[in-house]
Order: sequence, then C-alpha cells, then structure tokens
Amino acid sequence: MSTLLCACLFVSASLYASVADNGKISGKVTDKKSGEALIGVTVIIQGTATGAVTDVEGHYSLNVAPGTYTIEFKYMGYQTKAVSDVVVKAGTPTSLAIIMDEPKSKELQEVVIRGSFKQETINALYTTQKNSAAVSDGISADVIKKSPDRSTGEVLKRVSGTTIQDNKFVIVRGLSDRYNAALIDNASLPSTEPNRKAFSFDIIPANMIDNIVITKSATPDLPGDFAGGVINIQTKEIPEQHFIDISVGTGFNTVSTFQTFKSGYKSSTDFLGFDNGGRKLPSSFPNTNAILNNQLTPAQEVAAEKSLNNDYSIKERTGLPAVNLQATLGDHWNTKKDASLGMIAAITYSHNETVMKDVIRHYDNYDYIDNVYKYSSNLGAVLNFGYSAGKNKIVWKNLYNRIFDDNLLLRKGDNLGSSKFINYYAFDLIQKSLFKTAVEGDHQIGEGQNKINWLLSYNKVTNSQPDQRKISYGRAIDDATAVMIADVGTIGKANNRLFSDLDENIYIADVNYTHPFRFLNNKSSLKIGALGQYRSREFHARYIGMKLDPNVDGGDAVAQRPISTLYGDDAINGGYYQLDDITSSADQYKANTLTTAGYVQFDNRFSDKLRLVWGVRMESFNLQLKSPINNSSIELDNTWTDFLPSANFTYSLNESSNLRASYYRTVARPELREIAPLSYYDYEMSSLINGNTKLVRSQIDNADLRYELFPKAGEILSASVFYKHFKNPIESKVTSSGLSQYDVTPYNFNSAYNVGAEIEIRKKLGFLSQNSFLKNTTFYANLAYIKSVVQDNSVVNAKDRPLSGQSNYVINTSLAYTLPNDKVSFNLLYNRIGQRLYLVGEGGGADGSGKLGNIYESPRDLLDFQASLNISKRSGLRLNVKDILNAKYRFYYDQNGNDKFDNPVYKKGSISSGEDYILQQFRPGSTFTLTYTYRFSK
Repeated sequence: MSTLLCACLFVSASLYASVADNGKISGKVTDKKSGEALIGVTVIIQGTATGAVTDVEGHYSLNVAPGTYTIEFKYMGYQTKAVSDVVVKAGTPTSLAIIMDEPKSKELQEVVIRGSFKQETINALYTTQKNSAAVSDGISADVIKKSPDRSTGEVLKRVSGTTIQDNKFVIVRGLSDRYNAALIDNASLPSTEPNRKAFSFDIIPANMIDNIVITKSATPDLPGDFAGGVINIQTKEIPEQHFIDISVGTGFNTVSTFQTFKSGYKSSTDFLGFDNGGRKLPSSFPNTNAILNNQLTPAQEVAAEKSLNNDYSIKERTGLPAVNLQATLGDHWNTKKDASLGMIAAITYSHNETVMKDVIRHYDNYDYIDNVYKYSSNLGAVLNFGYSAGKNKIVWKNLYNRIFDDNLLLRKGDNLGSSKFINYYAFDLIQKSLFKTAVEGDHQIGEGQNKINWLLSYNKVTNSQPDQRKISYGRAIDDATAVMIADVGTIGKANNRLFSDLDENIYIADVNYTHPFRFLNNKSSLKIGALGQYRSREFHARYIGMKLDPNVDGGDAVAQRPISTLYGDDAINGGYYQLDDITSSADQYKANTLTTAGYVQFDNRFSDKLRLVWGVRMESFNLQLKSPINNSSIELDNTWTDFLPSANFTYSLNESSNLRASYYRTVARPELREIAPLSYYDYEMSSLINGNTKLVRSQIDNADLRYELFPKAGEILSASVFYKHFKNPIESKVTSSGLSQYDVTPYNFNSAYNVGAEIEIRKKLGFLSQNSFLKNTTFYANLAYIKSVVQDNSVVNAKDRPLSGQSNYVINTSLAYTLPNDKVSFNLLYNRIGQRLYLVGEGGGADGSGKLGNIYESPRDLLDFQASLNISKRSGLRLNVKDILNAKYRFYYDQNGNDKFDNPVYKKGSISSGEDYILQQFRPGSTFTLTYTYRFSK
C-alpha cells in the first residue's frame, strides 16, 4: 500500500503545474431544525449562469473567477436564501456552509432571506453544535493542530471527561477501556492488545485526523457495547483543491536524548519498523514433542540451539533525537456536471528513543531499580478516494499503521523471596499493525430526502513478539563480593524465550435507511438498520530455552559468564546446554465471534423546541473459543442476546441553549483473551496474567442530564450529571501466589454504580476588555467529578472501592492566543487526573494478614505548550514542549486501606506491617519538538 501511496505522491507532484487562476466556493447545506443534509438544493451565483446542485451529503462546489459574489440557495418547501459578500481569491477555496429553514407560514414562501458571508458562517457553526441527537463532545483538526499531541491517544485526553492510560488507552467518565467502543470512519475497531479489551490509540497519528467525536449517550444506530463513550475517529476527508504538504520534525527529551542509550540485538530494518527475520523462530526448529521426548540426536540439538539468535550482547551509544516525517497529497477533479472525484493520501513516519530511568519498584519481596530503553518506529499511511455524483456518493478509505517497540529492561536489586541480589535482563520486541479498508455509500432514494447508507469493512490486526528473552543473574544478598551466576539451571515463565503471534480478522457489513415524515406538522424521521460483524482470532505462544546440562563438567564456569557470551557457540558446541520447552497445550487458542444487530430509531419533533430521539437496538453476540488443555480441550459457545432501549430528549430553551435528558441500556462483553484459559508472564510486574472461562457480559443502565449554552460561534458552556448502574462488572484482581509471583485475573463482581458531573467551557476573553490581546485569547476548561462504588463479595467485610481505571476527578484546561493576522499563536495546556484504581487487591494487609492492597495510580500534573509561526502562506514552524513539569508517575499498593500514598520511606518486607509500598515510580522527562511544514498548492 505504501508503494501505491508514494506513486500517487510522485505522479501528482509531476503533474503539478502553475498556480490556477480560478477559485472555488464549496460547502454543505443543512436543515436548521434537524441539522440533516439537504439533497438537491439549487445553488446559483446571482447574475450568472453558473450553478450547482447539492449532492447526497448536502455538499456543493462552484468554480468561479476571483471576485465578490452573491450566492442564492433555492429548495422547494424552504425559504430562499441569498448570501452576499462572498469573496473568492485565486487558488484559495472559500468555504460557505448554509442553514436553510422552512417558512413561518405559507404566505412567506416567496420571501428571500438575506445575509452576509460572515453571518452565515457563524450560523452554520451554531446549528452544528446544537443539533446533535445525543450527549457528545469532540475535537476538530484545527484544535489538534494547536496542541503538542502526536498521536490520537494524546489528543483524546483533551476531550471533556476523558483521560488516557499509558498514553494510549482511553478512559471516558472514569470508565476503563473495556467500557468504551472505538470506531474509525464509522467502522468498529478491534482490540489491539493480546491481554485486554483495549484499542491502542497511539497507533493513529494525530495529523491524519479530521475530527473525533465521543458520544456519551446511546442512540439505537450506535454499537451497544459501551458505557463510557463511543469514540469515532474520522480520517481526512476528500479535499476541495490540489495540495501537497511536507512536514519534517525532530525532538529532544531531557531524560533520553544525548544520554546513554542501551539496546540488544538490532536488525538492519529496525529503523523502518520491521524486523528482517533475524529474531524469528526458524521454520526448521524442532517441535515441542521432539524436544520434550528427547527425540533429537546431540548433533540435531546443537544445530537447533545455534539456529536461534544467541546475540545477547548489550550495545551502548548516545540516544538520538526523535525524527518525524510526513507527506500528504490531496486532489479534486470535476468529472462531469455535478460529479467529482477526490483523493487524499498520506504517509507518516516517526522514530523515538526513550529511557525510563531509575524506575523504582519497591514491593513486598522485591527491592528493584529498573532502567527501560525503548527503541520505537511508527509507520502509517492513509489512502482515501471519494466519488460524488448528484444523489450518490461512494467513499473508499484505507488506513495502515505499524508500531515497532523494541524494549530492553535492565533490573538490579534484592529479591527477598529467593534471598538473592539479582541482575535481570529482558529483551522484548513488540510489533503491532492495523490495516483497515472500508467502502461506504450514501444514496438518495426517490425525489425526497429518503437515504440509504451502507458500509463494507475489513480490518486486520496483528501483534507479534518474536523472541522475547528473559534471563536472571544472582548472588547472595549479603555478599557483595560474590560472583553473579546466571539462573540457567531451569527454564520457567520468568526465564525463557517467548515467541508469540496474534492474528485477527474482522468483517463488517452495515446498512441504514432513513425516511423523513411529518409528525404533528413537524419534521421527523424513521431510521432502521442492520449490522453483521464476524471476528476471528488465532493466538499461539511458544516458550523455549536452553538450560545447563548437569551431567557435563564445567557448567558452573559457563553460568558465571557475562550475558554477551553466556550462549556462545563454544558453550553450545561443548554440549553444555540442553533444549527445553515449557510450552503447554493451553498456550494457544482459536476464537471467533458473530455479532448481529438490528435497530429502529425515531427522531420526533413535537415542536420547534421539543425533540425526542428514541428506539431500540437488538444485539446478539455469539462467542466460540477452543483451547486445548493437556489431552482434552476447553470449548466455549456462549450467546448473549440483548434488547437495548434508548431515549434522548432535547428541549431548546432558546436559540442558543439546550436542555438534554437521556436513558439508555448498554452492555460490556469480556475480551477474547480474558475468557481464554491461558497465562502470560508480565516480567515488569512479575505477574501472571490469567484468563477466566466463567466470565459473562456486564449489563449497564445509564441516565444523563445536560444543559448547554452556545454564547457565540465556537464557544460553549455546558454542565452534565450522569448515573450508571452495572450488573456483573468485570474487574481484574491481583493476588499473591508465592514469595516472588502475583496473579492478575479478571472476575465478574456483583454490581456497581457510577455517578458524576461534568462542566465544560470554551470562551473568548474579549468580553473582559476590548483590547486586542484578550479579543484574540480563548480559555477552555472541562472538569469532571466522578464517584463509583463496587459491591465486592470476594472479600469479607470489604470496604467500598471505585471501579478500576476510574479517577475521582479530571481537569483539562488551556489558554490560547492568536495574533489577529494568524501569523503567530500560542497555546498553554494543563491536565490533571485524580487518583485512580489500577488493579483490585485482596483487601489490604493493615491487619497483618499479608494480603495485597488495591493498586492505585497517584495524581499527576501535566503541562504542555505550543507556539506556531506562519512564515508564509505556504510554510510554518511549530514548537511543542510536552510535560514541562516532569512530574512523577507513581503506582502503589494501598496496604493500610486509607486510599492515599503515605509511606514514602520504603521498608523491606512491609506487606505484613500494613504500610504502603511502590509498584512503580519514575519521571519521563520533558520533550521538545520542532516541526517545519511546507505546502505546495494550486
């Protein structure tokens, strides 16, 4: 796909000629009351024969010479509108969105409503903001450009009531990623993670986004498996003119760049985001049965050991600055009268070398300091085509992204469980990719506003860990002069080589029909639809290793070798090692799901002020999973059918404000990995991540109340309250399974509730003073307070606790200033989340029981800054400063149960004393990036 994209860029650049003489007027025509697109509106430039007709999405386009015009819009049953002072410049598109209204009475049908270009632009923005059917919040490409965010994950934390975990997993209204649904270009996105239900939003670069809308209350035409929000990411739409954008950027991190950077084995293509095969398990490598049953001759064993990549050497150099490159191409062709073809293509590449330095891990039987080195490359591409001809529009959208994260963990410290001081090494490459292709069509039926929308989509997700290698050295804790000895006598989950692959395919078909009708002499509509989604996944993991043969003399000396020569050819040729394979039959599974859905939705307007969007959605979800266990197998075949009613009521208090109320029922289903009976070792947490075949889906009843005021175009003041009740919520719980290992397992708890309030404000500060500084300064803030309580029957006399992943408060603010000529702009952004539960514990050890407390993430302040300079009409510079405060990330066990971290002095073995201790603590550093962009356009 990248080859095709590059070819498009080359061809278009070659054909690009001189600056065009003509300009263009384009926009969308919508109904004032419903916000729906109007099809077939006649658009005429007064005094000329130049005209157009709006297409199936209400869009129109006019090619005209530079000048100032009056544009007239005519449509049967609506008041004609004439807009003056429309200025057209050569080579620059003029955007003019129009709102049309029905006449107040039959006698007024011939009256022409007149307005100016500026008035109509403001009017259109007002109507878009007000006419949403459900409670929703969003962010546009213009706002994204004014933030230092590089990925969708970073962008999402700017949206009201939304936070991000690990810089990529979204939390809406305090609800973790399992309670949120992700769409891209209206098609459902799968989980990108092998061990949880989550979409990794860092996989989509921010500069490929047109807008993001998070719908927080359900309508029947939305997926029913959410409780927090439905995140719909729209990639770049078809442009109105030819352009080519080139961006080049670099970055500096105060902890990582030009500091010591360490890494393991590197292939020649790692920089591009692809392993060249040097880490892959050879296809000729013996299978598990051959190894376990000693079916290999000594020569075959030596050959198999040497076929592995045994380069364990650690390279050391200076960390390089970040690299960010992007090229975007857009073009638009008028093929015939009222028909057009558009294309947009983009390719993006980034490379970062970061260090998590001196990560503290003081917990229970461990006293560790980690240094984690991450070598990351990200390659992405978008290729979208759109064809519009009168009553029909077809769009073909394609997205590909690949993330290459090569991690090296170096750990030192005391392991009290084994009474050893250890050096631990983990080499871990994670390769994730997403490919999505979707064809979507919109068609007008008949002469009215009846419409059919359909979608066919295919998604492919891969997640590969080729040769994750973990090895430990140890000596007695109280003997600093003792020789470090490699733990190669046995192979276990914490000490092995892992090869794992996840491959998932998703097929989606969706069709929707909209039929307008009159109800109480007001415009209403009926919408019906159906969806089918088939998802198949295969996952398999293999755990192998080489252990010292106790029957060969000299093994003690081999175990004392440094890691770079521990598995040297001489040791292998000398027969010191035996192949071992600890792969179990449970380390693989196959699963598929089939979701079928149908819905009926009414959009009724009882008057100019009263609107009710209501209906019911039926979803049937079938899950089939097969995993072999020893000589038998576990086969699951679960079907859950749910009827999900919803009602969204809107009362327009006046032209600039709404009161909204809604009720809806939704569900949350277990992720395939959570229900599969296998265990994965997380070396960072020293934990086994387990599945639970007994999980069932959660059912959630939701209610919202919201007031919103739009003082001026682009400004908003809103206040919301919401309530959610959960039946069988799914929460991951951590338990102690020995002196040096924990287990993390998902469970259904009995019930929970979530109640909260949100406030959002976006306001220009010119009302404080009429001086130019405040007139061009915009203040934005969204604040949320949330309380949740889980009924926990798993612990005797358990105290109330929140849902996992939920913060009790969220603060997002920004202050933006732009010079009147848009030459220079500044934006200062602040984000803070309250303490949130990371993992559910066993009840705490305040009573000396030795039980694990809940794991919390402490609050953290995040301050970002951006400055932009438009050097010319075609070029610009952007400076971003991210995480200025460089505050600590801290995760801790709340052993005394007081919901706060209050034991800053670590004491070894403190679990039995009821004192808190740290799971993880570090500072990420501040990051500075500078990006230069140049646009070639007609």
